[in-house]
Amino acid sequence: MKVTTTSILTLPAKLVIGLFISFTIASSCADPSTVGLELDPNNNQIGVSFVEIPLSASVVLQDSFRTTNPVHFVFGSDESDFFGNTEAKSYTRLFFNREIPRPAANAVLDSVKFNFNIRSVLADEFNSEKTIRVHQLKEQIRDVIYYNFNYLEYESEPFLETKLDLSERRDTIISVMADNGFTRKIFDDLKEGSAFQDIFTFREYLPGIVFTGSEDENVSLTLRPGNNTGMIFFYRNEGDTVSRVYPISTGVNNNVARHFNQVIRNPEGSNSEGLKEPWISYDLDGGKAGSMNNTGILVRIDMSPIDAFLDTLQNVTFNRVSLEVGPILNSTETRRPPQLHTMYFTNETNRVLLRNDGQPMSVHPDNFPQVDPETDEPIWSQSPAYLAYDAETNIYRQLITSHVNAIYRRKFERRDFLLYPIVGNNDDYRQSLRSYVFNSNDVKLKIYYSTTRVL
Repeated sequence: MKVTTTSILTLPAKLVIGLFISFTIASSCADPSTVGLELDPNNNQIGVSFVEIPLSASVVLQDSFRTTNPVHFVFGSDESDFFGNTEAKSYTRLFFNREIPRPAANAVLDSVKFNFNIRSVLADEFNSEKTIRVHQLKEQIRDVIYYNFNYLEYESEPFLETKLDLSERRDTIISVMADNGFTRKIFDDLKEGSAFQDIFTFREYLPGIVFTGSEDENVSLTLRPGNNTGMIFFYRNEGDTVSRVYPISTGVNNNVARHFNQVIRNPEGSNSEGLKEPWISYDLDGGKAGSMNNTGILVRIDMSPIDAFLDTLQNVTFNRVSLEVGPILNSTETRRPPQLHTMYFTNETNRVLLRNDGQPMSVHPDNFPQVDPETDEPIWSQSPAYLAYDAETNIYRQLITSHVNAIYRRKFERRDFLLYPIVGNNDDYRQSLRSYVFNSNDVKLKIYYSTTRVL
């Protein structure tokens, strides 16, 4: 079977990680036990055994990570012992709607508001207000691919700085007053109209804006671009009795303005300082592993300990196999880790493995076909199995019984896992600075299997 690899750069849903795993196989019972079963001692041909196989995790750094048009603005800061200091900024174009009449030459400005469509906020607490700053771009965003290390020049002094009370809700639209010299000039130019003839003259006039947070607050935010993130001008034409509205926003209807996120990581003094070379699996100091969204840092699970165990078995059916990762060390009520991970296949390349048709290989749900009947490759679908976070136990867990059965019956070869937070076409990895950290040896397979006795 031909197996190819890919960088995450070319596969938004495809990732990369490295995990190094030390292990020993610890069996809870040498002989079959009646786990949850009552068997007739005179007709006992089937026993149920349990084994727990320790695994381990390592960390891989991608050489770069594409952040063009993730349909989320991610900005702010994060400080941690494992990842160090991380700062994010969001750059975006703006749209005006040519279907809406512009203010007349004699129009009077009533007020200007800036709307923020907030999707999530990560912070240590929400008792204090959180800062958002909006800056004017100095240069245009081009029609090229931007990565997490890219940046553009912008005005260091924000034209809008506001502090938001997010104690009640963090998934809401908030409007703040933005009547200042910058917005009043835009309104005057809007009335004059020469900069609003078409999108190209508009971009020359106003290249875009940049969202930043406060470096001192240890808070990161995610905004949704579109109609509900941007400036709203309230004005009156001569003879009007009520205000009219003219928006200049980060999207018009279903058309979202081109944007990207910059991520600046300073790992000095942290566990992740040892991540030097991309695509290399690192066993970091401190015995921990972890991943942070938008940084290119990912986790790899070494599944090789299962090989020696499977080689000892004959006439076996796997009743239940679960993969568990954790407990997660940095999860709090206000800083939840990514909810779901796709378990992509990888090997010594630390890249996502691809089928001959270019589709990624990954674990699929129990009671779901694991092998493509036409190609004999691991099957591909848009519904893989997800390693899911359980807030009550603080552990990632998923059943992979059918997957292990397929390996045991030599339907395909055993491969290691790359954990990537993506659900269907929703690339959660590019939507926040969410992270998780765990002890690298807190990874295990819990296996219940049945053996048919030969009489």
